[in-house]
Amino acid sequence: MKKKLLTILLILCVLVPATLSAKMLDLSIGPNVQFKPKYDEISGSDLGELFSDINNYAFGADLRLKILLAEIDLVSTFGKTTETVGGTATEFTEISILAAAGVSFDLFGFTRLGIGLGPRYRVLIDESGESHVLSSGGKVESWESFGDAFIKSPLALRATADFRIGKMLLGASYTLDTDYTFENYQEFDKLFSADWDRGRFGVSLLFSLF
Repeated sequence: MKKKLLTILLILCVLVPATLSAKMLDLSIGPNVQFKPKYDEISGSDLGELFSDINNYAFGADLRLKILLAEIDLVSTFGKTTETVGGTATEFTEISILAAAGVSFDLFGFTRLGIGLGPRYRVLIDESGESHVLSSGGKVESWESFGDAFIKSPLALRATADFRIGKMLLGASYTLDTDYTFENYQEFDKLFSADWDRGRFGVSLLFSLF
């Protein structure tokens, strides 16, 4: 009973100040860079070689809409990727869009912590211009419509830590693809069985419009 009470008090100590200090509406936008190698691929590798290779980065934009504690993120990246198709490594141009909804907390007046969940669309374009969608498990599949891409695309978790510098936010993120898709909505356990070492780091520089 005491542990439950202490947990509730701790949550209140975080939520109440965060709610009181939160702006009613905050819209921020800016460039985003994602480091493509996964976390477990960094361990034991030559960091100098990894970070100096421009092909290991994907560039795009980060748009965030925050209403009190609720936040909606729209993150896009563009870059090259290599995926296995029919046992053959194939190079694609990748356009990735993550639409996540979640919560974020403004702490101490200069720090913002958030977490969100949503589908991450990964559209792959081959040399002939034909487009595909990357579904759960890294499968390259054909798609016919936006709705088809929506149900095939895996849900992704995104955790963010931002530091306010005047009207700007300098943020770091960690994005993790799960194996859960709306196409196989009954496999709900896949939403919680993702390997946290398979996520990717990113950096954003956001400008608060209001």
